[in-house]
Amino acid sequence: MRRRLLLVLAGVLLVGGSAWACRYSVRDTGFVDLGDEFYQLVLSGSDLGERRDLYRQIAAASLLDANIVFLVRERPEAGEATLTLEDSVGRKLVLARGDALPGDVAGATTLIESVALTPLRAEIHEQALNAFAVVLLIEGGQPAEVSRVRASIEAAIRNVARLMPSMPKPVDTPPALIRVTREQLARERVTVWGLGFDPAPTAEPRVALVFGRGRRIGSPLEGPLITQTVVEERLVIIGQDCECELDREWMKGPLLPARWDADRQRQAVQKLGFDPENPLVRAEVSRIILRGPGTGQFKKLAGTASTVGYSEVLLEELPSADATATANDPPATVDPAQDPVPAPETASTATPLNRTRLVMWFVLSGSSLAVLVLAAVWWRKVRREQG
Repeated sequence: MRRRLLLVLAGVLLVGGSAWACRYSVRDTGFVDLGDEFYQLVLSGSDLGERRDLYRQIAAASLLDANIVFLVRERPEAGEATLTLEDSVGRKLVLARGDALPGDVAGATTLIESVALTPLRAEIHEQALNAFAVVLLIEGGQPAEVSRVRASIEAAIRNVARLMPSMPKPVDTPPALIRVTREQLARERVTVWGLGFDPAPTAEPRVALVFGRGRRIGSPLEGPLITQTVVEERLVIIGQDCECELDREWMKGPLLPARWDADRQRQAVQKLGFDPENPLVRAEVSRIILRGPGTGQFKKLAGTASTVGYSEVLLEELPSADATATANDPPATVDPAQDPVPAPETASTATPLNRTRLVMWFVLSGSSLAVLVLAAVWWRKVRREQG
């Protein structure tokens, strides 16, 4: 009897503890493709000639598994032939134009392949699969400042590594630091631009934090904005439960333009323990991200500083369509003899979240009561046998 009682109690505690647990961390959500984050590779010009079909055929193969779509814009006023990469907010990177735009198969293939993937983006994918996250340090022309920034990043990584075992979904390998030298910038223009930076060299170092399949967290950091505190706080956010009271903007950072093929996808399934491409997973993560922290308010993880790039603000709630229509309608005639009686709140008007919590409360309360009753019966039986 005692053993059965303990098993029942353990079952109740297990149900109660797992009822509110989230299956995914912020890091996990970075591997899920929500299907709405595409870049546009645009070939434009007034007279494209053979380049039109040549680039279309090469792009169909090279961009097959990339979040990049190829478009042709041939207009009389477009001017000389130009190949441009555009993101969803209107930023543009001119890759080649005029005589610099290759017209042969080999040259066009090399150019489009450099848009789909480069050694640096391949390394980012590899490290993001195996490590907790990736910190990219784009070195500038000031060695002393680069040394300061590197020391700050390494200290932040050490501190986060000590916290990783206690995070909701621990990862064995701490965050990885990837250094991008000034000599690499010319070959990695698309990568640097995709991280949110100007691809041209700068005097000050620059830092971006990436997780998942190349999703940036927070705004790009440059020069004095790069501190140990900021880097550490952003890394901690990556390890948080995605269902916590966290501003969903942290999970909506831009995704690097890159090819993510079937081999990478298989590696992700093995590392994560779930399939990020599963339609049910994509739907659940999309619901979590789009749901937001609450109506009219942005919530921020406790302990994050204002220097992280996001601040807590209170927004006025927008009026609903019914409220707007009521405000524009003429006032209704009311009988003074009749007082308006507010409609009582019923189960049909309660929110789904409140209904779920109410059901869970009844389930847990009933289970706890059953455990107490069984314990009392068992105790009385033992007392009778001993007496």
